[in-house]
Amino acid sequence: MCSRYDLNSDIYSLQARFALDLCNILRPFHRMSEPGVDDDGRNEPERSRENRAENKTDKDNGNKVGPDLDAAFESLSGTRRPTDPVIVILAGNTAGIRNWGLTISTLNTPLINARAETLDQKPTFRPLLERRCLVPATGWYEWRKDGRGKHKTAITLPGHQPFLFAGLENGSEVTIITCRPANAIAHIHDRMPAVIGPNHIAGWLNRNNGFADVRHMLGPVPDHVLNWHEDAPGIAQPAKHDDGQIDLL
Repeated sequence: MCSRYDLNSDIYSLQARFALDLCNILRPFHRMSEPGVDDDGRNEPERSRENRAENKTDKDNGNKVGPDLDAAFESLSGTRRPTDPVIVILAGNTAGIRNWGLTISTLNTPLINARAETLDQKPTFRPLLERRCLVPATGWYEWRKDGRGKHKTAITLPGHQPFLFAGLENGSEVTIITCRPANAIAHIHDRMPAVIGPNHIAGWLNRNNGFADVRHMLGPVPDHVLNWHEDAPGIAQPAKHDDGQIDLL
């Protein structure tokens, strides 16, 4: 299960680490900051088009990329919760923005997680198996139940280095795939997000690969690369039946 995660990496480090094309991250920010520009870029005043051309020139000269990218990334980083806009990585290492959680007409809450073991059995997910993506993160949270209380636990990789959750997207929304937990954290929760390793990134994103070719990538990470820290017992929270995971799926 994954109902909350962090993305606290520097955007430039993230871009360099995964060779990301960030044009689609900047585009919505530019549209919001330019009066008169429609969502699809049509019917805008001539002056707006001139301003956009000037901005492009400035960015090409290296003068505006930093502030624009920082501002765009600020709203997509930090702790991410269901329905939040999040960064996803699509085919061609293109970064995009999706809302976390699939809208399902028969459910009252967004579908934020999908079980790896049954993806090809569920009609909700079968149409998305060729729309695979990655969700960058620097850690996630689980709640270890202890009697009537539960303890918040932060799980990271060494040095809080960024890594990539496996996901499925539909053009506007994304769900994070979960799998059985690594043995080292099985005492915390019986699920964990599936993490795609560096050697599997290209294969996972390649739409020429069928799901049968990549499903073996959806397993727990090795125990030795996981760190975790549990909040002090004094601040344990009352246990609840559900934290946003739809157990039926």
